[in-house]
Amino acid sequence: MSNYEIALIGVAGTIVGALLGSILTYRLSVNLSDRSHRLLASRKLVSVFAKELADVYPTSVNWPENIDGYLRQKFTILQAAVSEFRFSLPESEWAAFDREWFNYYCSTGRSIDRQSQSYIHYMNFTIQSNDTGGEYEQVGPDNLRSNVDKILSFAKT
Repeated sequence: MSNYEIALIGVAGTIVGALLGSILTYRLSVNLSDRSHRLLASRKLVSVFAKELADVYPTSVNWPENIDGYLRQKFTILQAAVSEFRFSLPESEWAAFDREWFNYYCSTGRSIDRQSQSYIHYMNFTIQSNDTGGEYEQVGPDNLRSNVDKILSFAKT
């Protein structure tokens, strides 16, 4: 092998190494940027829910008489935070996140009701069954905590 061929191999190796290093650095910086964006979006989502639902979540310290009216007043702010956070998630998680948000604001679970808010699932009541004679007790604060926890579980990093 001549000195010229050896020099060509050295130059080609240098170029390939620099190219691979550049690609690796680019991928790592994009990954770091995505993680940083998700972390900031997660913190914002948790912060908005903590501020807006402070009376009722995570511990119900001041459960309102009219939980429906209370949550309707908070809806616009929470929906804005949810909408903004959604885009920090990978697309593969969008459907699951949307489902948990829907379960939070709509008790029916029917897709026809997507435009409606219904917070019956957060009202406290007891139902007596005529068939079995047993009772069913719905504990609103427990349902709210469960649904908010499911939404905020997406903010875990």
